[in-house]
Amino acid sequence: MAEKYRDDELKIRAAKREDMSAVAEMIQELADFEKMPEGPKMSVADLERDGFERQPPAFHCKIAEVQRPGSEMVAGYALYFPTYSTWEGRSMMLEDLYVRSSQRRLGVGQKLFEAVAKEASSTGCCRLDFHVLEWNPARSFYEHKGAVNLTNSEQWCYYRLAGEALKKFS
Repeated sequence: MAEKYRDDELKIRAAKREDMSAVAEMIQELADFEKMPEGPKMSVADLERDGFERQPPAFHCKIAEVQRPGSEMVAGYALYFPTYSTWEGRSMMLEDLYVRSSQRRLGVGQKLFEAVAKEASSTGCCRLDFHVLEWNPARSFYEHKGAVNLTNSEQWCYYRLAGEALKKFS
């Protein structure tokens, strides 16, 4: 196993419009990992429009960039957006945190997660929410960071209204 990246080899930065092609590739990789290869419907153009042309943007994104000589690459991303809690106020939702399979266990995910959590805290958010598939081994990573599984602790069930069910209301 390779050793973790040094601070000067791994840069976490705000995504740029030109990163959306790599992000779209990784969204598909994540869907494949989650056993939902037909899931993603977003194009690079959709990501560019929603993240860089809309005001305010529909999402924010951080990029993990490896800067080792001969192996510069985008190693992962975190996509998140502001939300609001009627009980606690400003909050943030982490939609995706993904690290390319060749870059896992090198500290990339930890740096991305810490960057998003730091932004949530520094912008006055009361919490950072996210979802993890039950079978995903990353659950232990998040629990080690202090995250609480609300399904277990508070019996919250996560629901979605989509497709034809949502269109009935238009």
